[in-house]
Amino acid sequence: MCGIAGYIGEGKAQSILFEMLKRLEYRGYDSAGIACISEGRIVVSKDKGTVDEVGKKMNSKKIPAKLGIAHNRWATHGIPSHDNAHPHQDCSQNFTVVHNGIIENYKDLKEELLQQGHEFRSDTDTEVIPHLIEEFYKEEKNFESSFVKAIGKLRGSFAIAAISPDESDKILVARKESPLIIGLGNGENFIASDTPAVIPYTKKIIILDDFDYGIVSKDSVLLKDLQTGDELNKDVQTVEWSLKEAEKEGYEHFMLKEIFEEPNAVRNALKGAEEIRKVAAKLKKYERIYLVACGTASYAGLVGKYLLERFGIPADAITASEFRYSTINTLDDKCAVILISQSGETADTIASAKGAKEKGAYLASIVNVVGSTLTRISDDVIYTYSGPEIAVASTKAYLGQLVSVTMLSLFLARENDGITEEYMNEILDDLNGLPDKIQSILNEEKEIKNLADKLAKKNIFFYIGRRLNYPTALEGALKIKEISYVHAEAYPAGELKHGPLALLEKGVPVIAIKPNDDLAEKMESNIEEAKAREAT
Repeated sequence: MCGIAGYIGEGKAQSILFEMLKRLEYRGYDSAGIACISEGRIVVSKDKGTVDEVGKKMNSKKIPAKLGIAHNRWATHGIPSHDNAHPHQDCSQNFTVVHNGIIENYKDLKEELLQQGHEFRSDTDTEVIPHLIEEFYKEEKNFESSFVKAIGKLRGSFAIAAISPDESDKILVARKESPLIIGLGNGENFIASDTPAVIPYTKKIIILDDFDYGIVSKDSVLLKDLQTGDELNKDVQTVEWSLKEAEKEGYEHFMLKEIFEEPNAVRNALKGAEEIRKVAAKLKKYERIYLVACGTASYAGLVGKYLLERFGIPADAITASEFRYSTINTLDDKCAVILISQSGETADTIASAKGAKEKGAYLASIVNVVGSTLTRISDDVIYTYSGPEIAVASTKAYLGQLVSVTMLSLFLARENDGITEEYMNEILDDLNGLPDKIQSILNEEKEIKNLADKLAKKNIFFYIGRRLNYPTALEGALKIKEISYVHAEAYPAGELKHGPLALLEKGVPVIAIKPNDDLAEKMESNIEEAKAREAT
């Protein structure tokens, strides 16, 4: 995953692009770069490192520019390095490109371009794009047509922005299976992978769909179909988030802020009860339910599976990257697919949704971002209304997803007479009390930090839980990996004896999730097993 940004207008392009990249840093931070057109030439500043680190190097060479594109990166092809950082250019340095996605046929394209005499500077898949534009430009002598023909050669996913000093009044953009929006300003326009990047400048956005491309100038946006060339009319959407919501507001970083926003995130998700009831009523007629998602959202799906099964409703929770290539072949119009995604732009989840729709399945999505791609594919949408989640790792949005799948499971169970009205209302009352309980935990910040300090030098963690607490264990281990870059594993507690115990030794932390329920005694036995091996 990477973040791309673009600006064209009368402002200071370099500074604006830098600020936009800061708001997209959750999409990648092993390298960053900015390319601006200044005085008839393209000036590229890029390197490995975070946006701030690369920004410090740019401070010494600020340039006057009113147009540019920018990128921050998680490496997929080629290690983090100066040469592999975006933007990328052609041989003549006349075409400059930033790209998010994966070009699956780049090796074949690169070999073809090498035979035509092109020279490459990086190991990335992206670099084939400016060289393709350059090659087509030899005959076309037109930036737009060369851009479209180059994209026609690509297989895979992409969100692309390209500029040329020969046509310095425009930025060309295109999208397929990778998010891209255009922010509409007054005498200026913006391009970004995600909404937070444009919130300080405008609340009016256009969301591109697959196979859309656009010509963006400071005063206009012209959108066309990549396959037919026909002009497109797109709805302009208004972002409801405030600038304040997208700021750190005194917190050290966005993740900490978003953790402390969790009580409100739960309250907001609870407001969706009536819409969830409507979806539950529709789900009643389907024979099989699949909950499909990636990463953290997939653990919310697993919670949904356990809850539905607890109420006697068959359900499966499957990672989208596997579902789209296997399970999807078994779907028909008797199946329902619940898709979960904070952004609504998760590539594998979107691909799963499209494939399921082709099979005739009913689609409902649980999404945070209004108007995102997944919401436009789905038959029905449950919004979590968590507000912008800018941190790399999901926190408050995950809780919103958990609340939504819990209510959906309850309402569907009630529709099927699997639970009584009294029992359902009892659980709903517990959910309504959840924000205060979360706040009481957040009030223990100092104690939690002290515990974290004690564990900070550990290089491996194990999480264990049973039933609904197993997905929580998975999420805990994922957070350790994402945030600390430390190895962590999660297991159903009953599986400790089937391998993981062999890895436990003195001082290894085991985080056991043990509520006071009917499995408490079994959890206690698992904890004793870990203690017997001197785990912490």
